[in-house]
Amino acid sequence: MTMQEQRLFDDSGRLLASYWKNWLPVAQQRQLWPQLQQLPWQQPLLQMFGKRHRIPRQQCYLGQPGCAYRYSGMLLEPEPFDETLTQLTHRLNDFGGWRFNAVLANHYRDGNDKMGWHRDNEPELGSTPDLAIVSLGQSRSLRLRWQIGPSKGITLTAGSLLWLPAGVYHSLGSSTAQQARISLTFRQVIPHYHRR
Repeated sequence: MTMQEQRLFDDSGRLLASYWKNWLPVAQQRQLWPQLQQLPWQQPLLQMFGKRHRIPRQQCYLGQPGCAYRYSGMLLEPEPFDETLTQLTHRLNDFGGWRFNAVLANHYRDGNDKMGWHRDNEPELGSTPDLAIVSLGQSRSLRLRWQIGPSKGITLTAGSLLWLPAGVYHSLGSSTAQQARISLTFRQVIPHYHRR
């Protein structure tokens, strides 16, 4: 099976993302889904604009030892990769020539769970942090944009892979989805960054 790359550009011609629709075979998706359901999912409180609230989804941070990740005032210590996620990370890195060593898994239980506009630019991700997102479960539309300019949408289907270059803002709004979705957002974290 060959995978065709689809590229998404903004109105000025800047690359927003590269997308591969059937990157993860259906058999592997079926094997991975029940394993991911067993992750120690959390719904932490965040401090934003002076108020504390629970994130509108569940998350679990996994990675290699020493790859702590901080965002919105929270320091996340990684859960260890199991054999399946280790193999998936190796496959992903071999595919794109990347060096991802951590994954923030997001569990969207239904269409009410969402994620607001943001870009992943924390200092422990280095000077040019890119992301790769592997999607499982319910299809959902992701909005993408640079800091200035209109957004573009792309539907992330089960088994798809989306690569975002450094600096791209993205958002997953609420929807009418009835079923769950899990996104595995792979990133390269500088080991022991928070022990400096």
